Amino acid sequence: MSAFVKFALSSLVLAAIVYTAALFALPSAIMSVAISKIGQGGANNVFIHSPLPTSEARGVVRPSPDLAYSVCIIDLSKGPMHISVPLTAPYTSVALYATNTDNYFVRNDRDTGGKSLDVIVVAPGAEKPAAIPEGAELVEAPSAKGLVLVRRVVESADAFAAIDETRKSSVCAPL
Repeated sequence: MSAFVKFALSSLVLAAIVYTAALFALPSAIMSVAISKIGQGGANNVFIHSPLPTSEARGVVRPSPDLAYSVCIIDLSKGPMHISVPLTAPYTSVALYATNTDNYFVRNDRDTGGKSLDVIVVAPGAEKPAAIPEGAELVEAPSAKGLVLVRRVVESADAFAAIDETRKSSVCAPL
């Protein structure tokens, strides 16, 4: 076998190893960085309500200036979490993300028929809670840690105060 063929095969094997490592490790590393930045030093199981983004805001890449963001880092290692999000007009959505960046649950105000978004999240393979609040949706997370992202459309600066007041009654707490 020629030196060139050995080099080419070695390069392909190395490229496959690097690709595979990146494919599996990179999403978790990205989410780990996001959780540490968002969590502001370990604030788990509580909503953090961001101010309206400006052109300088870079907590997330290019945040939308017409959205009010709320984030909760969830830790399911000690049991299920209760996520309750009151709705605000004209649009509210809730998305749950696993530690590998997978979005495993999304609901918006149009899915709930005008009721609050109410979710019980359990760890993978965990026993389901005996009592679930009426109207709540039970979701099994693919990882014991992750985050909840709530997005609310803000039609004007004047509308933000009422939206901000409503979102403060959101719940992200152990069941």
